[in-house]
Amino acid sequence: MRFLRGQKLLSDLLRLRNVHVRCASGVQQKLTQSYVFKGGEIQLVDFRLGDLIDRSADKCGDDVAFVSMHQDISKTFSELRREVERLASGLISIGLRKGDKIAIFSPNCYEWPLTQYAAAKAGLILVNINPALQKMELEYCLKKVGCKAVVIWDVFKTQDYYKIMCDLIPELPKSKPGHIRNSNLPNLESVIMISDNKMEGTFDFKDVLDSGNKESDKMLSEIEKSVQFDDPVNIQYTSGTTGAPKGATLNHHSLINNCLIGASRLRFHLSKQVICVQVPMFHSYGCVYASILPVLYQGTSVFPCLGFDAVESLKAIEKYKCTIAYGTPTMFVDLIRNYKSGKYDVSSLQTVVSGGAVTPETLMRDIQKNLNVPHLQVGYGSTELSPAVSFAKANDSGNAAKGILETIEYIEVKIIDDKRQIVPVNTQGEICARGHATFMGYWGDEEKTREILDGARWYHTGDLGVMDEEGCLRIVGRIKDMIIRGGENIYPVEVEEFLSTHPAVLEVHICGVPDERMGEEACAWFHLREGMKLTENEVKEFCKGKISHFKIPRYVMFVEGFPKTQTGKIKKFEMSRISKEKLNL
Repeated sequence: MRFLRGQKLLSDLLRLRNVHVRCASGVQQKLTQSYVFKGGEIQLVDFRLGDLIDRSADKCGDDVAFVSMHQDISKTFSELRREVERLASGLISIGLRKGDKIAIFSPNCYEWPLTQYAAAKAGLILVNINPALQKMELEYCLKKVGCKAVVIWDVFKTQDYYKIMCDLIPELPKSKPGHIRNSNLPNLESVIMISDNKMEGTFDFKDVLDSGNKESDKMLSEIEKSVQFDDPVNIQYTSGTTGAPKGATLNHHSLINNCLIGASRLRFHLSKQVICVQVPMFHSYGCVYASILPVLYQGTSVFPCLGFDAVESLKAIEKYKCTIAYGTPTMFVDLIRNYKSGKYDVSSLQTVVSGGAVTPETLMRDIQKNLNVPHLQVGYGSTELSPAVSFAKANDSGNAAKGILETIEYIEVKIIDDKRQIVPVNTQGEICARGHATFMGYWGDEEKTREILDGARWYHTGDLGVMDEEGCLRIVGRIKDMIIRGGENIYPVEVEEFLSTHPAVLEVHICGVPDERMGEEACAWFHLREGMKLTENEVKEFCKGKISHFKIPRYVMFVEGFPKTQTGKIKKFEMSRISKEKLNL
C-alpha cells in the first residue's frame, strides 16, 4: 500500500497562523478569523477506482456489493469484479481507448456502477448525464466533452431514451453498431443500450459484456498499469440553473480520498452498512457516496427503483434491512408521509443522511421522531469538491439537526466578504474551499474555471455561510437566492427555518419577486400538514415580533408541491417565475 504524506508540510506552514488552525491532536485554539484546516490520523491513499474493486473482492468476495431491487439483481464483490473486467475488456474491443469519454444516460440501475468501474479500469472518463435531459440538452453535454460512446437505458416514465437518440442522430437506425457518423456529434461512435430489446444501430449492453477477447484483455492489462491516481476519471455536469451546464472534471484521488475521510462521519468505519439509495446516481451524492464509499468499505448499496419513490424506498429498507438512508430534504418529507401508514418496518435504520439542500431543523426532528433513527447526519459540499466539505460530528445528532457542521480533514475552508477578504468568525460571507478534493477544472472551459477557481486554487462555492470559533460551519443559503428588499438582505433559508416551526407547516420555501418600490419582495410557498389549515394573515401574525419586519413575506401561496430538479433541489428561479405570473407582477 502506498501513501501520500504531504500533510505534514501543510501543517508546518499553517502553524505560522496557528490562530486559524485546528490541530490533529484534538487540542484546538479558538478561531478569530473564518479560516480552518483540520489535520488527522488518516493518511491519504493513491488508489485508483479499479483498485477498490480488487481490494474488496479479495477481502470479502462473497459479500453483496450492489442490489437493484427493481431489476431483481444482487451481485457480490467477486461477481462485480468479474463483470467489471468483462465490461472493461468489452469496451476496449468495440474501439474505446484510454482517455476516451463514455457517457451514461440512465436512471438508477445495476449497470450504472458496473459501467462506472469498468470505465475506470479501462482508463476511460465517465460522463454523468442527467436522465431527465431532452434532445438539445443531451446534445450539448455529449458534444461539450467529445463523448465517443454513450450507455443508455430503455424507457423510464415519459423518457424513451432510444427515441431521443434517434431524434438527435437520425442516422442511428441505419448505422452499424460502433460506426455512427453525425456532423453535430463528430466524436460519437457507439450507443450501448441497456434493454431486453435489440435496437437498430446500437450495441446491446449484454453483448458488450461478452465481446472481450485475448487482444482486448491484454490491452486492458497494460492500460491498468498505466492509469495514474491523479488521472481524470469522471466528468459531472453542474445543474446549469444559471447558464449552460459545466463539466466538472474529477480524478481518482479526489473522489476516493473524499470518501475515505468522510466515512467516519457516516459510521462506515464501525460496521458494514447497507444503504438505501434514494438519490440519483448521476449526481455526485449518488455516484460517489452510494458507489465509491460502499465499495471502499465493503458495504452494500440498494437501488429501490429507477427514480425516487418513497413507497419503494420503504419496501427496500424493510426487505434488505438497510442501516442507512441517503436522501434530499424533500425525499424525506415524502418518506415520512408514506411511513405513517404503518405498513413498513424500518427498525434496521441506524442513520439518515440528508444532503443536496439545506435541511430545516424541524424536518430533522420529524425524521428522528417518526423513523426512530438514532443517528442524524447532514452533509454539505459541491460537485466541484468531490463532493463533501463538511458533516456534523459523528454521534452528534443535535448539531446535525441544527445544521452545525464540522469540516472534514485536509480540506481548508474560509469565509470571505465581497472584497475577497477573510471575515471575522460569526460573520456571514461566501464559503471557499481548497485541498485534495478540489476539481481539476471545467472540461474545455478555462474561462468558467477561472471565474470560480482562483489563482491560489480556492474554489468559490457561491454559498453563504458562517463559521464559529470552533471552526464549525452553518450554511445560510445561495448568494444568487438572496433577496434584496429596499437595501436589506433577506436570506431565504433563515426565513424558511423560522416558518417551518409553525405546527401546520410541512414544507416551506421562499423566493424573490419584483417590486417597483422595494426592488424585491419575499414570496412564501407553503405545503401544509395533512388536515391542517393556515391563512395568509395567520402567517404574518406568526412572524410579528419574532423576525424583522422586512423579512416577513409580502406574498403567501399555499401549494401541494414544489418545482424540483432531478436531485430533489427546489428550483427557486422557477418558483419566482410562477409567483410572478400568478401575482400578475
